[in-house]
Amino acid sequence: MKRYFVWFAVAALAAGFACRRAETGTPLGTTYRQIARPAIWRVLPHSQAETLGLAPGDVVMSYNDEPVKTTEELVQLQFRAVASPGRVPMTVLRGDAELNLQVEPGVLGILPDAERYTASLAVAIKDVLSHYGVTVDYDWLAALTGESFAFKAVRGSGLCRGEWPSGRVGDYLDGLTECYGLTFRLVFARDDADSARPASEVQREARAAVRDELSRGRLVLVLEAKPGYGGENWTVASRYDQADSLVYGYARGSAGEVALDGTFVEAYEVERRPSKEPEPADMLTTVLTQALELGQAYADSGWQSGIAAYDVWIGALDTVPFCPTCADSGAACFDRLVWALASDKESENRFLRDMLEALPGQTEMVDDIIADNETIIGKLNGITQSGIRTGTRERQQKLARVVNEIQLIEAGLLGHYEDLIGEL
Repeated sequence: MKRYFVWFAVAALAAGFACRRAETGTPLGTTYRQIARPAIWRVLPHSQAETLGLAPGDVVMSYNDEPVKTTEELVQLQFRAVASPGRVPMTVLRGDAELNLQVEPGVLGILPDAERYTASLAVAIKDVLSHYGVTVDYDWLAALTGESFAFKAVRGSGLCRGEWPSGRVGDYLDGLTECYGLTFRLVFARDDADSARPASEVQREARAAVRDELSRGRLVLVLEAKPGYGGENWTVASRYDQADSLVYGYARGSAGEVALDGTFVEAYEVERRPSKEPEPADMLTTVLTQALELGQAYADSGWQSGIAAYDVWIGALDTVPFCPTCADSGAACFDRLVWALASDKESENRFLRDMLEALPGQTEMVDDIIADNETIIGKLNGITQSGIRTGTRERQQKLARVVNEIQLIEAGLLGHYEDLIGEL
């Protein structure tokens, strides 16, 4: 990933904070369109894509003689081709070469590039800041929102457990206020009293609150719960449609406007004011303090984060299949979860490596954290490469041992964070 943040300035550590002003902002949804291109991030084991020899970085150009511009279009074309009597043509771009393939209609078995960006709040904030004319890096935003520092687990939601990395991290909007000059005003939030009221009535109130802010030309962040589509995800609202009384906007994995027709959990009006660039040490202290908080065991509205989430994961390995609501795709669901966790760790390490340039005096301690994360990434990749997954008691016991090893490393990382904060 291209780094937009150049932090190294020995004589003045505060110089060159992690953004640069552009002359004009970009239209809302630009970030979502960029990550929605039909590029392959991962190839699922034992899938048609693996048999065809598809590889990460390949870009699907056409399917069944129809051009493909987004992952959404590819999914729709695959669905329509299911009834085809035989194989269908597909063109893939690999580097500068085009590969012409014949594929079985239906699911290919790939994860698109959008799946690597598991931090939905970071993606939403990146789009908002770009709209304000600020160029930012996803990894820094994922670190500030805590999303790259914690394994967040949803308990008892009935969702595919591959959706676990989604979670509520709105508590960490203060870091974005401090570092980027964003201000967040809560315009709607569900509370315990709402559970006694008709869901449709509460949803109407939520949409009305968002509608009113949009009518004033405000930017609005919405935390949307959509079972089966990623759990709780942060989205950017763009307009209200009087015809169907729905709010439309942008969500991770979508290239264009989509109806935000899930349950609205929270909504914030977003504004930006000029902000003083923080010292790199202050930035790192903020991020690591939040990482420590996320690393501790606590429950809020049915989800847990940090090392406690690994206990939920280990307990879930007793369930066959791993995804109780999608037995046929349980293995793919599990692989998605493992790769999403590895992606978060890779994002965290990119953030920390940039910090090394700004804080050369803390190189050894930051290197220790990066090394522990690399060990975790290696173990996670080993799970998918070995093909163990779930399905038998023996496999689940072996997985539980590996997950327990990862959990112990995570616990050690909390100590590293404390030590580094002490030095700063």
